Amino acid sequence: MNRGFTMLELLLSIMILAFMTIVTTLVFHTVVRNWTLATEMADNMQRVDYITAQVTHSLRSAYFPTSGKTTEADGFMLLNSNENNDPDESDVISWTKLGPAIVGRNSRFARSPHRVTLFVRSERDADEEHPAGLIAQVIGEDKFRPEDFDEDDETNWDWFLLGSQVQGFNCRVLDKDEPFRSGMANWQDTWDTSNCIPRRVQLTFWMKPIAEDKDPYPIVRVLDIPLWDISQNPLKTDSTAKDDGRGGRKTSGGTGGR
Repeated sequence: MNRGFTMLELLLSIMILAFMTIVTTLVFHTVVRNWTLATEMADNMQRVDYITAQVTHSLRSAYFPTSGKTTEADGFMLLNSNENNDPDESDVISWTKLGPAIVGRNSRFARSPHRVTLFVRSERDADEEHPAGLIAQVIGEDKFRPEDFDEDDETNWDWFLLGSQVQGFNCRVLDKDEPFRSGMANWQDTWDTSNCIPRRVQLTFWMKPIAEDKDPYPIVRVLDIPLWDISQNPLKTDSTAKDDGRGGRKTSGGTGGR
């Protein structure tokens, strides 16, 4: 004799099917969400690599006149406002460089010295014309000496958005007089010797989190600046060497990059 399903059995079957559907949906949603986050993280790391490469090449392309005749415009400046390495705050660093790093090979600045100022513009200070993110502000002219820059002439300025994902920036430098202490790097948050270049810098970029419920994460880079030694011991020009009785070779400038 054929026997049909009872109401209880049908309800139990429906409940089991609903439970399996919910579990499958949750697992699928979790897999898709993790895959999306992983893809976004990979894309973000590519952008981070681009940002850090541009800043690294730019710092290693620092320009410093080897004639010994230097001004504040020749060296490295650290304007500190982020002593606690706060993810929501930004240091400001500035240096003179040569070459296409940051500005590009077709830029009007690529073949002459130009000064770069690097900082993060926060969301609260941003607008349609001035977006938030890591900003490189560049000034220069078709003149060789940085002191010839006219900062009041807006036509001399260019702005570059290196990364909208950066929300904080911190820079530390090795102490000029005591770079190492007890075998450890002696990092400082200030650099008062603006007419020369630090030996090594530590850059921390605070990146916006991929997920809203996560905290910003830091990307840290440490790099040496090749022109440090020249900035500490600038070469003498022929005329200067003649005055102090020592031989020297005439040269106009140096760059730490190729």
